[in-house]
Amino acid sequence: MAEIANRIYETSEGQILFISDFSDISDNEKVVSRALSVEEKKGNIVRLANGVYLRPKNTRFGIVYPSIDEMVMAIAQRDKVQIQPSGVTALNKLGLSTQVPTKYTYLTSGSGRVLTLGNRTIELKRSVPKNFAFQTVLAALLVQALRTLGQKNVGNQELSTIRKLVNEEEHKDLFVQDLTLMPVWMRKLITDIKDKNEHYDTLVKSHNR
Repeated sequence: MAEIANRIYETSEGQILFISDFSDISDNEKVVSRALSVEEKKGNIVRLANGVYLRPKNTRFGIVYPSIDEMVMAIAQRDKVQIQPSGVTALNKLGLSTQVPTKYTYLTSGSGRVLTLGNRTIELKRSVPKNFAFQTVLAALLVQALRTLGQKNVGNQELSTIRKLVNEEEHKDLFVQDLTLMPVWMRKLITDIKDKNEHYDTLVKSHNR
């Protein structure tokens, strides 16, 4: 359909597109899918997954693909749900792990499911509202990362990274409020770092005894 083709041409390079983006042109998903398939064959869009496409941005190095985060955020926006990185995904985002995940894991306020985006697997796990109650991204990520790491596995290197993240947090007042929502051991660990940076070396040694 010409209208669908024109809509694609009007979108920005690098934009993620869904079948639902064209529902105002046609409410028949099969018709939209066929039109998108034609545009894909022409090279005007790239299929990322079932019903998920990309308006490609080409460089001399090839197509620039969106990050996992960008794709998941786009899906969350489409579905009008909240998402939160968890597991190794949260550890990676905070720099607490360099392990490359075989599966990217996110908590969601919507329905849980497994997505295949290209050669990458993303698991969306339905979670409780309290995991989305944090006002700062840092607090939400720290809870998921530390839960995955475990209290006994927080060593010198992890404490150093957390101290840097806490010091660089822009919304300090909101972060302090978020501390009250954390499990007790996480709250104590982060509060000690936040309030006693001048005694940090002592803190590290005492924590690891």
